[in-house]
Amino acid sequence: MKAFFWFCLVLLIPGLLLRLPIGGAGILATDIILPIFSITWIFQKIVVDRGFPKASFIKSGGMFLLFATITLLWGSSDLPIKEIFLSSAYLLRFASFLVFGWAASDLFSLFSKNGAQERFWKNFFIIASTVVFLGFIQFFLIPDISTWSTEGGLDPHTGRLLGTWLDPNFMAGFIGFVLPLLVGHWYANPQRKNKIILGILILLFLTALFLTFSRSGYVAAVVGLLVFFLWRDPKIILVGAIISLLGIASSERAQTRLEQLAGTVSAIVLQDTDEIDPTASLRMQSWERSFDLWKKYPLMGIGYNTYRYRASEEGIVDENYFSSGGSDSTHLTILVTTGIFGFLLFLYFYSVLFWKSFKQYRYQKNEIFLGFCAGLTALFIHGIFVNSLLFPFIFLPVMAVAGILDHKA
Repeated sequence: MKAFFWFCLVLLIPGLLLRLPIGGAGILATDIILPIFSITWIFQKIVVDRGFPKASFIKSGGMFLLFATITLLWGSSDLPIKEIFLSSAYLLRFASFLVFGWAASDLFSLFSKNGAQERFWKNFFIIASTVVFLGFIQFFLIPDISTWSTEGGLDPHTGRLLGTWLDPNFMAGFIGFVLPLLVGHWYANPQRKNKIILGILILLFLTALFLTFSRSGYVAAVVGLLVFFLWRDPKIILVGAIISLLGIASSERAQTRLEQLAGTVSAIVLQDTDEIDPTASLRMQSWERSFDLWKKYPLMGIGYNTYRYRASEEGIVDENYFSSGGSDSTHLTILVTTGIFGFLLFLYFYSVLFWKSFKQYRYQKNEIFLGFCAGLTALFIHGIFVNSLLFPFIFLPVMAVAGILDHKA
């Protein structure tokens, strides 16, 4: 099962290159492999081991999954069979991710012997680094992928690091999650050689984040790292601020992106200017229209993962595009599709992941737990601006790490 587990995580490397464009969003390799892994692991637990390990997030995740199923049944009665089937497939996707994290808690428990956790982290960071390394290759060799991305129903991007995921914002969200984990391991690892390797990886990931030119990624990563250093080493915040300023000063494009962000924030919060850049303007329109759609179905939503079809009926999105599966915000997507009750259940699930690890950090003083909390915080912030929290290539490593950091009873 461990080899199968790693095969699932390795699918992060080819990313969206292994995607069949069916039904707008398409079918990813993980959509096929993860259910097979989940069924195999469950079968092993029932028939061979005759028992399941305990995982703190299964109850809260199961509650959200059950309610999401109810909203889908309630909201899809008038949809064509094909659209109902495609929407239902996302319930299987969420369930598979839960089981994947559950299996991780079994295969790589804190109580595992023979260095199972150490091997997990080594392999995990090798996979994450490979994803980022391919991003560097794409950035320098194929900076303009607009032709392929447009043909595949994806947003065109030029001169930004996006790798095999074909989207700089998703890549930035992933980096924002992994960075605090790398920093946590740097603090927790006493060996000088390992600290040097981890330090190099941290610098490479910071560089990759910078080259995504993703404002949402910048904000998310900064907040995540602030959470880590405020608890562990506040003096590093000043050093980080100086490095960030030097990096911004060295790149005209980064300065332009941040100036646009400042103008947008000023226009929204202070309402003293209309300097909203086109990308932010489109995102705000998406939020406004999504919120209007939620107000029509505030309690139960429109049905889990029916956004592509319901929002298309309202003229909000073009259902043939990859990004039309949700609003430009995970939080709004959950709110619109499952209503206020589903949104609260999702927040409960996410808070269980966070507080379990935070309590373990307070108890053990192990910075790896704090790194996970900081990474979750970064993703939570990122999910405000991008529909990223449930993006398969982000949610998969989140559940893997959540699983191995979860204690067996």
